[in-house]
Amino acid sequence: MSLEVVYSRILLVRHGHYERTGDHGDTVWGLTALGRRQAARTGRRLVQLIESAQGKFEGLFSSPWPRALQTAEIAAHELSIDRIKVKPYLHEVLPLLDAEKVAEFGAHPGLPFTTAEERAITVKQVERVRERFFRPPRSTSFCVIFTHGNLIRYLVTSTLRLPYEAWSRFDCCHCGITELRVYPEGFEALISYNDTGHLPAGLITTA
Repeated sequence: MSLEVVYSRILLVRHGHYERTGDHGDTVWGLTALGRRQAARTGRRLVQLIESAQGKFEGLFSSPWPRALQTAEIAAHELSIDRIKVKPYLHEVLPLLDAEKVAEFGAHPGLPFTTAEERAITVKQVERVRERFFRPPRSTSFCVIFTHGNLIRYLVTSTLRLPYEAWSRFDCCHCGITELRVYPEGFEALISYNDTGHLPAGLITTA
C-alpha cells in the first residue's frame, strides 16, 4: 500500500541568450536569434514535462524584463498556452559578494563587493518570491517560472540552506531548467539543476 505524496513542483527556466547592445540595459535587452532557438526547444521540452506532471497546473510565470518574457512567450507558443502571468518581483537580482565572506566562498572574478543596502534589497526580493511560490502545499501542483540566473541560484541556495554567497559556485546556462519541490511540512528539495539535455551542444551558452 502506497501513500500519496503531496508536493509543489517549481520549474525554473533561465531566459535565452540575449543581446547586450549599446547602453540600453536590462529592462530593454531582448533575445538574440540564438536565444529564440533555445526558447523554442525549451518550450518543446516543457510540453513533455507538463504532460507527465501530476497535480494542478498553476500556470506560466515570468519576469517582466524582455529576455525572460520573450523566452516565456516562445515557450508558451509551443505549449499552446495563451496566458503568461508577469510578476515584477521575478526580475534579475544583484550578484551578492560579501567582503566578510570572501575567505569562505571566494570572490567571483571582476565583481564589486555589494553594500549592506544592496544586499537588503536583494534578500527582500528573494524572500518575496519564496513567500509566493514556496508555501507548504495542501495538494500537489506545479508551475513554470521564466526568470534570471542569479535569482535561480539564490532560490537553490535557499532550498539547500546555504548562504546566498554560495551562488557563485553554481553555473547557470541559458534556457537551463531547474526543478525544486516543496512538501507539506515545509521540507524543500532540489530535484534537478540547470538541465540542458533538450539543447544540442552548439546551443548551450552561459553568458
